[in-house]
Amino acid sequence: MGLLDRFKRNTAPAEEFLVFDNLPFKLAVVQKLMYDEALLGEKYRGGDEYFERYDDIEEASEQESLARLKPYIQRGNRFFQALQVPVSLAGKITELYVGEELEIYFQINPQWLDFDEFFQDGAAFDILDISERELKQFPNLTSITFGMYHTPPAELVKKLEGFGIQVTAED
Repeated sequence: MGLLDRFKRNTAPAEEFLVFDNLPFKLAVVQKLMYDEALLGEKYRGGDEYFERYDDIEEASEQESLARLKPYIQRGNRFFQALQVPVSLAGKITELYVGEELEIYFQINPQWLDFDEFFQDGAAFDILDISERELKQFPNLTSITFGMYHTPPAELVKKLEGFGIQVTAED
C-alpha cells in the first residue's frame, strides 16, 4: 500500500447525520432507534436518575417537585437537541408511534404525567410539523400513529399523507 492509498483511506467521508427541524419529531425517531431498537448508543436515563435522587416525591410539594424537575428537563432537552443521528439509521425507520407513555418523554421529564396540567398535557412533545427536508430523509417510513392527548394538526396529516405515510390518531 502506497502513501496515496493510505491518504485516500484516511480521508473517507465522515459519517453524515440526519437533520431535524422539529425536536418532537426527532424525539419520536430517537425513541425508535435508541429505546425500542437499541441502535443509537447508550440510552439516556435522566428520568431514572431523577427518581434515584428523589425518593420522597410523595411528600414533596408541587412547587418543590417542579423546581427539582426544571434542571432535569433542561438537561434532557439539551442532550436530545445535540444528539446526532447517523444517516445510515434512517432506513431502519418504517413506522413511528408517538404516545404519552414513551420512555424518551419520561427520561426528559419524569413527572410530566403527574403534573400534566402544568405541562399542558405534554404539549412540548406534540409533533405539530415535520418539514419536507426531514421527511425525505426517511424513505422507508410508511406510518405514524399519534397517541398523544392532542390530535395532530390537519395540515400535518395532509402533508404526511401526501408523502404516502399512513396516519392514525388514537383517542
